[in-house]
Formats: sequence, structure tokens, C-alpha cells
Amino acid sequence: MCTSQNPSKTLLYLFSCTKFLSLAKQLHTHLIINGLHKDLFYASHLTNTYLNLGSLPLASKAFNHITTKNLHSWNTIISAYSKHGFYSYVLQLFNKMRSEGNGIDSFNLVYAAKACQRLKLLPNGLLIHGLGIKSGFEGDFFVVPVILEMYALLGCLSDARKVFDQYSYRSSVLWGFMIKGYLKFSQESEVFGLFCNMTSCFGFRRDTFTMEGLVRACANVSAGREGKASHGVCVKNNLLVNYCLLTSIIDMYMKCGIIHYAMRLFEEANDSKDVVLWSAVINGCAKTGRFLEAMSVFKRMLENSIAPNPVTFNGVILACSGVGSLKKGKSVHGFVIRNMVELDVVNYTSLLDMYAKCGCVETAYRIFCMMPTKNVVSWTAMINGCAMNGLYSEAISIFDQMTQTSTCVTSEKHMPNSVTFVSALSACCHCGMVQEGWRIFKSMKNYAISPTEEHYACMIDVLTGAGQYNAALSFISGMPIKPGRNVWEALLSTCRVHQGVELGEEIAKVLSFSGESTRIRMTEERLNKSLGFASIEVKNKLYVFGSDYTFAFKSTEITHTLNCIGNIMRESALL
Repeated sequence: MCTSQNPSKTLLYLFSCTKFLSLAKQLHTHLIINGLHKDLFYASHLTNTYLNLGSLPLASKAFNHITTKNLHSWNTIISAYSKHGFYSYVLQLFNKMRSEGNGIDSFNLVYAAKACQRLKLLPNGLLIHGLGIKSGFEGDFFVVPVILEMYALLGCLSDARKVFDQYSYRSSVLWGFMIKGYLKFSQESEVFGLFCNMTSCFGFRRDTFTMEGLVRACANVSAGREGKASHGVCVKNNLLVNYCLLTSIIDMYMKCGIIHYAMRLFEEANDSKDVVLWSAVINGCAKTGRFLEAMSVFKRMLENSIAPNPVTFNGVILACSGVGSLKKGKSVHGFVIRNMVELDVVNYTSLLDMYAKCGCVETAYRIFCMMPTKNVVSWTAMINGCAMNGLYSEAISIFDQMTQTSTCVTSEKHMPNSVTFVSALSACCHCGMVQEGWRIFKSMKNYAISPTEEHYACMIDVLTGAGQYNAALSFISGMPIKPGRNVWEALLSTCRVHQGVELGEEIAKVLSFSGESTRIRMTEERLNKSLGFASIEVKNKLYVFGSDYTFAFKSTEITHTLNCIGNIMRESALL
């Protein structure tokens, strides 16, 4: 046979036909016995065979046996480590390749830059970029997008923009990477400016990648008018066939408060709805105060046999918490337990917050204790939960536990933030713990947190609540910032107790002017105050009553009952 006269062809044929790891190992043994395992030709094919069979360790072993490696063999093993997510090994191999005198090409530069981005190693990324420029790859079609993405996602937006501006051929991928970087670091105005430049470029075609970025920018800043225009562009260019873009548009309308547009698009999606789209609608309804609608959509989702994910539960739990429905909250929690849903720290925090707002602070604390990981939001939620249920000493105790944990764990997720201190100071105010209040207020500097007006107002509440009227006045005079409405309201409440009529009148004038100015600004900005509401569960049905729901009191029976309650309260001097 001709194959017996050409052993190389025989081995190549065997390499290509090998479908089992055991056979590949036999070929490897055959190469070692015949002294061919160090040969570039045979060892490279063996390396590829191991990689095709999914064995990276054996492929690496075969590669290391090669006496004289070439650029192709290096690229093969580097790409394999990159595809498996071993980015630190990618950089080690890249550096070793260069130290052995091998040159670089666009192929391994791409993988090295990608590794720097994934490992967040900006200094290494700068070196890779410099090496690419020195080697003449600064305008390479494959290298430029990866370098730009690295800079954009690591926060070096000026460097990313420089790379972007210097490159003449700007594909939609490059535009998309720039938009992605601006969105990640909340520079939505740059996204809008970039899109204006984009539309003026000759021959540029809008695609789903760039339009999704623009829609997300509109959502982040609640730019409803611009969002509608973006939606129109998508319809005109027939881009809504892309499911991710459709979901982003619905999410944008939800965040902009244009609920009827979002729901119309959602209903038009028919049977193509997936868990991401359902979750976007549920969360959108919950975050805009449409709690009953959020729970109704969740019910429909289950009826359509769509399995919820952690994001879905965030919205549902928020809805239960919003209406104060403990029964429905427990039902959702039970669903999670029965279906063994794996919760994240956000889900756990939502659960404990829901139980705390519904008055089940003990259950909330049990959930808090069983959380595998905690962050500043979960700590703050637990402090708030105790405080809102009158457990002020417990709230301070949990705050102290948090600060002790933050000294042992260097991670920022355990360190109190500005909101945490407001919660702790509010607890001190309600239980008259002046010394604790001073201690907590002064400890803010340990975390490099500058007190805001809200913190100062809390301290005034602490002092005036304990009857320390003069100390509160002295505290206000020593404030490094101008006292605002919250501070004056906190002080005004003490004037009645201490008969400070003249001071009270002056403060009232300040507050009256401030209130009128606020109303004028709200009118100019077309803002409305959120209406208050209450809820009650009767016979497994939840009823929600808003402060503008006048129809609820048209019943003669309800009116009569209210009049009776009012008379009793007047007789008891409660009104």
C-alpha cells in the first residue's frame, strides 16, 4: 500500500480519524517510542488532536515537548487557553513566546489584549498596545477592535476614543464597543453625541448592536422622547426582529414611565416571549408602582410555563413589598423553596426587605443570617427593617456588627455607605440615644463619607428628641454647608415643645418660601408628587386604595362607618 511507504501520511490520517482520547494517547505513546514526540510537525498535530478531543492538559503536555516551536504552534495553544477562560496562562504563554525569540502577529496580540481586559490588567494592556504599535499592527482590522474594547471596558474612555478616532474604517462593531464603554461608566451624553456623529458618516447602516446601545442610554436617563425616536428608527429599519433589541425597547419604555407603550409591545410579542422579556415587564411594573399589574404578569408567566429566574423574583418580591401583601410574599417565597431556585444576594435582600415591611422582622432576620454573602445593601436593609418595626437598639447593634465586619473584611461591599448612616442615625433619633448618635455621626469620617443635609437633619432630630435644644442650635451654626429644608423642619418640630415662637415663625417663613419654590420647579419640570396608597387583603383578594380613589367612599355604609369612627375619636380627644 502507498500509505506504508509514507508513514507521515499514515500518522496524519490516524490523527484526523481519532475520535477517542484513549486512541490519541496510543498515538502519543507511538511518537515517544519512535522519538517523534519532540518533532514540530508531529507534536503540533498531536496537540490539535488533544484539543479537538477537549483535553487541554494533554494538549499542553504535547506542546511543551516540542523542541523548536513556531508561531503557528504558539497561537494554537494560546487560543486554546483563551477559549477555556485561563487568561492568566494566556499572558504567561505570550510572554514566554516572546522571550524565546518568536515574533508576534495579530492573532496572538488579540488574545493577549483580551486576557488583559478580562483580568482588568490595564498596565499590561498598555504594554500590549504599545507592542502592537511598535510591530506595525496599530491599524490591523482584528487588533483595533479588541484594543478599543479593552480600553472602553476598563474605564480608559479617552484612550478608547483616541483609538476610535484614529481608525479610518469604523464598522458597527467599533461604534458598538464605544457605546458599550460609555454606558458602563454612565456617560450617556457621550452616547448621544456619538450617535449623532454616527448618522453623519457616509455609508453607515444602523444595526441592532448600535441601536440597542442607544436605547439603553435613553433608558438610563429616562429620555422618553429620544427613546420614542430610537424606537421609530428601529421600526423604519426593520430591526425589531431582533429579540434583544425588542426587550431593550420595552425596558426603556418601562424606565421612562411610558407603560402603555411597553405593554403594547409586550402583548404584540405573542408566543415569542422568553423569561428575559417577562422579567423586564414585571420589574418595570414593580419599579413604577404598578404592583398589582406586576403580580398579574407573573401569574400569566407561570400559566405560560415560563420558568422564572432571579431577576423575575426581584420584581415580584418588590411588588409584594410595595403593597404590603405578606400572604403573597410568603407564596412567592414558598415557590422559590419548592422549586429549589438558587437565589443571589439581591433576591435575599428583597425577601428580607419584604418581610420587614410586612412586620415579620424575625423572619427577615433569619433570612439575613442565612445569606451566604452580604453586601452593603443587605446590611442597610436589615438595619432599616429593625428601625421601622421599633427595634431601635437592635438596629444599632446590627450597624455595629457591620462596622466590625468591615474592619475584618477589606471588601467594600461590607463597608457602610451614606444611606447606611442615615438609617443608623434615624434609629438613634427614635430611641433618644444621643451618645450613640454622636458616635455614629463622627465615625463617618473613618469611611471617607462627608455628611449631607440628611445626616445633619438626623443629628438635629437626635438632639431635639432628647430635649437638647441649645445643642441643636449650636450644631446648625457650625454646619459647613447651608442648612436646607430638612434641617429647618427638624428644628421647627422642637419650637412647639420649647415655646420658641419667634424662631418658629422665622423658620416657617423660610420653609414657606422653599415650598413655593419647589412647587414652581415641579411645575416647570412637569413633575407630579407620587400619591399615597394603602392595601388590605380580604378573602384571598388584595385591594389597593390610593389617596385619589374617591370612588371607594361613595358607599353609604363606608361613609356611615367613617363618621362613627370620627365621632369616637373626637369624644376621646384624638381629633
